[in-house]
Amino acid sequence: MDEKMNEQTAGYLLFDQEYDCAQSVFQRYSEELGIDRDDALKIAACFGGGMQQGDACGCVTGALMAIGLKYGFHEPKDAVGKKISNAKGAEFIKKFREKFGAICCRDLIGVDVSTDEGKQKAFASGVIRDRCPGFVTGACEILDDMLQE
Repeated sequence: MDEKMNEQTAGYLLFDQEYDCAQSVFQRYSEELGIDRDDALKIAACFGGGMQQGDACGCVTGALMAIGLKYGFHEPKDAVGKKISNAKGAEFIKKFREKFGAICCRDLIGVDVSTDEGKQKAFASGVIRDRCPGFVTGACEILDDMLQE
């Protein structure tokens, strides 16, 4: 992958630029999978912070977007394509959960970011800056292997 961001760049530099976890993961693979980087950043913009509700971690949703680009199906009766994309998505989720113990944002960081108070607490405590780049890094490590298959 030419000029692909390494894990540190994906995890830390993009956070320093105030991109979120979903954007950091998805944009890393976008161009090699046929999506312009700026479009990838826009597509993933609403998925950080567990879809802004503390639910599925943005690293997971960003990774699933990348998996969908590589293995997804677009014909409604493509049973084989659906089976492959679902299996790849499930494989990623399993590996992420094994690595980090959860896939839910609030479980991973220990703060519910679905409220203003929770967001303030997460940023004030430094938990997002301390933990989330590692989740981005881990998601990218998993994806690096999976997207080469």
